[in-house]
Parts: sequence; structure tokens; C-alpha cells
Amino acid sequence: NEAQEAASSDNVMVQYHALGLLYHLRKNDRLAVSKMLNKFTRSGLKSQFAYCMLIRIASRLLKDSEEGHDNPLFDFIESCLRNKHEMVIYEAASAIIHLSNCTARELAPAVSVLQLFCSSPKPVLRYAAVRTLNKVAMKHPSAVTACNLDLENLITDSNRSIATLAITTLLKTGSESSVDRLMK
Repeated sequence: NEAQEAASSDNVMVQYHALGLLYHLRKNDRLAVSKMLNKFTRSGLKSQFAYCMLIRIASRLLKDSEEGHDNPLFDFIESCLRNKHEMVIYEAASAIIHLSNCTARELAPAVSVLQLFCSSPKPVLRYAAVRTLNKVAMKHPSAVTACNLDLENLITDSNRSIATLAITTLLKTGSESSVDRLMK
């Protein structure tokens, strides 16, 4: 099969598109998708784009699964938090956060990665981190309180979108005294 050969290509875009094609061909067969995921999670990929797609496929399977988060797919997504590419790390953190019925303990590694992104010199990473933490704060404000100091530092960010998101997140997670202090 040409698509399977292309999935092991050295070219990152070829690998990404081959994986997308393989998934599209098998998306209605849950077992085939699971086998494909197992194959690529074990063999590893060169393309950070393909890793992002694998994370999305794994999270989609996890959402449909009855097994919950005690699953090799969840472990794979969590292992992607330690990838060398920021894009893969963010995709994994975002996938964990968007899973239903996540406990604060399961969210902790994703939140800590996002906390690191809050102090990044890259505005796009800071924005992505604050935006995602804002979403987490709606359901699990206690999970985000560890990031309050980093979020307070972002209030004075030159990017107004980042500063506004930081303030709204702090309003969701802060105590009464910290909210009073922020309003001054």
C-alpha cells in the first residue's frame, strides 16, 4: 500500500499527509484505527505534524471509549507532553484538557506544561497557554491556582489579548483577597 509506505517517509509533510489519508480510509473501523495508532505510537514518527494528528486521533478514540483514562492511548498523549516540539506538547496538553471526566491529578501534567508556556518569550505560546488555562479554569479552577503567579505576571504583557485572558483567568481562580488586589 502506497499510503503505508509514505507514512514511513523521511519527509515530514509526506508522513503527515499519509497518516491523514490512512486515518480517513479507516475512520469508520474502530479496530483498524486502534491498530494503526498502536503501530505508529510504537514505531515513532519523524513529523511533528503527524504526532499532532496521532494525538487528535487518540483523543477522539478516548472520548468514544468506555475504558476511561486508564488506557494506553492516554499514556501516549501524556508522553507527548515530553516531546521536543512545542506544537506537539501543546496539542497533547490541549487534548488532555478537553477530555471529559478528567480529574485534577490527570490534568496536573498538562497544566504544568501550560504554566511553562506562560513564561515563554514567544507571544503565540503565551497566548495559547493562557487561553487553554482559561478554559480549564471554567471546570477545574483549583487545578489552575498553581499558575496564578505566572498569570499575574502576564497582566502587564504588551499583548493586550494575553493580558485580558490572564485577568479573566485569575478572576476565575483567585481568592477574594487576590481579586481585590488585582482590581487596584
